[in-house]
Amino acid sequence: MSNNIFNLKRFIMLAKQHYIQNKKLLLFASVAYVGVIFLLLTIVQMGNDREPHDLEMFRGFIIGFVAVFGILYTGYSFPAFRSKESTINYLMLPSSVLEKFLFELITRLSIVVILLPGLFWLTFHFQGYFFNLFSPEKFESIGFGMATDLELPDQIQEFQAWFMTMIIALVMLGFVLPFTGGTMFSKQPLVKTLFAVALIVIFYVAVTYILLEPMGFGEYEPNESMWLMPHSEKGAMQFFGTLAIIGNLVILFVAYRKLKEREV
Repeated sequence: MSNNIFNLKRFIMLAKQHYIQNKKLLLFASVAYVGVIFLLLTIVQMGNDREPHDLEMFRGFIIGFVAVFGILYTGYSFPAFRSKESTINYLMLPSSVLEKFLFELITRLSIVVILLPGLFWLTFHFQGYFFNLFSPEKFESIGFGMATDLELPDQIQEFQAWFMTMIIALVMLGFVLPFTGGTMFSKQPLVKTLFAVALIVIFYVAVTYILLEPMGFGEYEPNESMWLMPHSEKGAMQFFGTLAIIGNLVILFVAYRKLKEREV
C-alpha cells in the first residue's frame, strides 16, 4: 500500500499524539464511568435489602451501561470537528485520511467492545465484594462466559449461527451510526444523528403501512428459493443479518468519504 495512503509509523505517531493530548480526559471519563456504575449498583442493592446482584442483574446492567455510554462515546467521534479552529489543525496533521479514519474507528469501537465491559466487570465485582461485608448472603463471582451462555429456544438453535450474526451486526450498527454522525455534523452530532435515524425509521414504517399493506403484500408468499426474502424464521435471520452487515459497510464507507471530503 502506498505511503501516501497508509504508513504504520505515521499511524503510531498519530496514536501517541492522541494519547498525550487526551490521557487526562480518558482518565477522568473512566473514573466517572466507574463511579456511576458503583453508585447505581449500590442504590439497586440497597433497594433489594442488600441482596447481592446475580447473573441476571449482571446481564441487564452491562447491556444498559455499555449501550448508553458506548453510544455517547461513539456519537462524539472526531471531536476536532466541533469547531473550525480545531478542524483546521486536525486536517493539517501529517497523516492520511485512511490513517485518521482507521485510528478513530479502532479506538472508538475497541473502547466500546473491550474497555467499557472490562471496567464494568471490575466495578461490579469490587462493589459486590465490598458490600459482601454488610450482607449475610455471599456474593458470587460472574464471568463473561457465564453471562454469554444463553439457552436459546429449540427453533433458534437450528440456525444459531445466523441468529448470532444478526445480533452482532445489529449491535455494531447501533454504534456505527453515531460514529458516522460524528463525521457529518459539527454541532451536537449525536442528537442530530438520533433525530435523523428516527425520521428515517418513521418514514420507512409509514411507507410500509400506507403503500404495502393496502396492496396486499402481507398475503404474498415468496418462493423459498429466494434467499433474501424472509419467508420463515431462518429466512428472517438471513435477511436482517445480511442487511445489517451491508448497512455497517455502507455507513462506514459514507463516514470515510465524508472525512475525505473535509480534507479536500
